[in-house]
Amino acid sequence: MSFLKNISNAISSFFASIFRGIANLTKTFFNKFKKPYHSSSLSIRGLLHSVAITVGIFVVLFLFQPFGIKDLEESVKLTILIGCGIISFISMIICQFIFPLIAKSFYDEHQWIGSKQLVQSLLMSFIISLGLTYFLSSKNTGSISFPIDGLVLFGFSVIPLVLFIFFQETLHDTKFKKKAENLNSDLRSKSVVNSDNPLKILVFKGSSEKLSLIPNQLIYAKIDGNVSEFFYQNPFGIDKSVMTIDSKQVHNALNEHPQFVKFSENIILNTNAILKISGSARGYDIAIAKVNEMVKVSGKFRKNLEKL
Repeated sequence: MSFLKNISNAISSFFASIFRGIANLTKTFFNKFKKPYHSSSLSIRGLLHSVAITVGIFVVLFLFQPFGIKDLEESVKLTILIGCGIISFISMIICQFIFPLIAKSFYDEHQWIGSKQLVQSLLMSFIISLGLTYFLSSKNTGSISFPIDGLVLFGFSVIPLVLFIFFQETLHDTKFKKKAENLNSDLRSKSVVNSDNPLKILVFKGSSEKLSLIPNQLIYAKIDGNVSEFFYQNPFGIDKSVMTIDSKQVHNALNEHPQFVKFSENIILNTNAILKISGSARGYDIAIAKVNEMVKVSGKFRKNLEKL
């Protein structure tokens, strides 16, 4: 009995470890979609992705000629393929540019994560699948049944898209973490950046107040329309001034000093204040010395950081 009990316990332990392993793998898989992910919406990269996917769809249709395209006359076939390419490109532009302009908060690149990218990718596939099958059925190509065949085509794309986003997050996360390590190493050996005249005073004249600072007193400026926040050092610590001031005046004043670099649409940071750079699949985040805030570097300004 003792022998049988030991065997039973061993078998139970074996299957329990398998179930735990499966549970851990499943948790890891789904956690990937909660992590930061790079966004290509409203960017040149998004336009390039749109062109690449359009070309890919055209090539696949040209090579395999499914949905009865193969049986068409050559002159009609080319027209149909071009039409499919146009529909694919317009669908991509809608997803990469029109929707992000309508739902700006959802498409905020600084809050972009894997699950949002999955929604975006599935939406692209859904629109393209229905668009292509509707177009082909309207041209009486083969025996296309709209929308059934469109939904079937979309269904076949779901698993490849999920796996693609999973593996791409891993690749981008590894890439930017490695780059961040190299940038941190470079920053440790980097000397303090000064203006040609480090004593030249920065003067900001607002609608009702004036702020004068030695350049390296200023840690960073946050610009939002005609309102700017200035974070700076004083003998007692860190201070902040909020001013109603023309954004052009702020940019013009800081452009004269090489230590001030733009890292997003509304943040200009003193590079001497960079404490640490972190990397993720979304790109870079900058920890600012003496200030409890992380600057999320926009994809548009990523090169500014990599060139420091």
